Amino acid sequence: MLLNTLHSELKQKVRTQSFWTESFLLLTFTLSFAPIFMWFAEKTLNETRLLHSFITLAIAVILLIQSERTEIKKAFNLNRHCRYSLFISLFFLSSHFITSLFLAPEAGTFEVLSTVKLLTLTSAFAFAIASLVFYIFGEAVAKITYSSTITLIVFLLFSTLMGLSDWPLRTLALKWSVQTFEWLGIPVSTFLIQQPNTSPSLVIEYLGEHFNVASECNGFGIILNGLLIGSLLSVYSQQGFINTLSNIAAALFIAFTLNLIRILSIILIAPHLMHFYDFIHELLGTFFYWGAFLLTWYLLNGSLLKRTNSKN
Repeated sequence: MLLNTLHSELKQKVRTQSFWTESFLLLTFTLSFAPIFMWFAEKTLNETRLLHSFITLAIAVILLIQSERTEIKKAFNLNRHCRYSLFISLFFLSSHFITSLFLAPEAGTFEVLSTVKLLTLTSAFAFAIASLVFYIFGEAVAKITYSSTITLIVFLLFSTLMGLSDWPLRTLALKWSVQTFEWLGIPVSTFLIQQPNTSPSLVIEYLGEHFNVASECNGFGIILNGLLIGSLLSVYSQQGFINTLSNIAAALFIAFTLNLIRILSIILIAPHLMHFYDFIHELLGTFFYWGAFLLTWYLLNGSLLKRTNSKN
């Protein structure tokens, strides 16, 4: 039905000169972001945790689309949402260039300026895509497009912070794991191993086996997953600022908790099945990652739907 409506709209529009002019300008503007798109695409494809987070975000968006009964309105037209998104993209793009040209980094301000430049560029990129989506599908997709655009900005921004968050998250995972073992009365030992030309290793010893809390175990993927789902559902259901923060906090709590349980499970089970360590590690990692996604989706989506229905 949706494709038939789009095809019917397209057959009418291709006969007009405005369609070709508008399509050319929008496509040219969106394609001007090709370098930043290729950079993010390469970074995402080369890092499994980012790729998994992007896949879960795509699945969440598809689930929201399926829950709507969207009718095509003003497709292949510079409708007001298309124009708004285009203006917002141009505003962020202008801000990016102004920041780059006129604000010289000084001591103590370089990191702030870099973050501002990155935020403005990713926002311009995301809203350029949104303007193209509105042009093709019309105004009826406003709710899902705006929520997806904002969540995409969150994904793009935090994907660049993965390296900076590695050591703090690993340290936190080690600390919480050891405290939980102590609470359970299970004796473990911890080591900090520093080898030349390598980053330090955080090691937990249990039953004579050493478990390295590596970068892949810091929980960044599962935490980013929770952040994205919490943001997407909150914006989609038009929650206020306080409710949005509460939803994101709940999603992050679920992510931190399940990542901690994942680490504990691997350490407790692996010593008895060391020949199958790699299999157990991947199996438990996959189970808790998608378990966090499903649990977050079930709890937040259900509560947000109730709030939205109660408002209506």
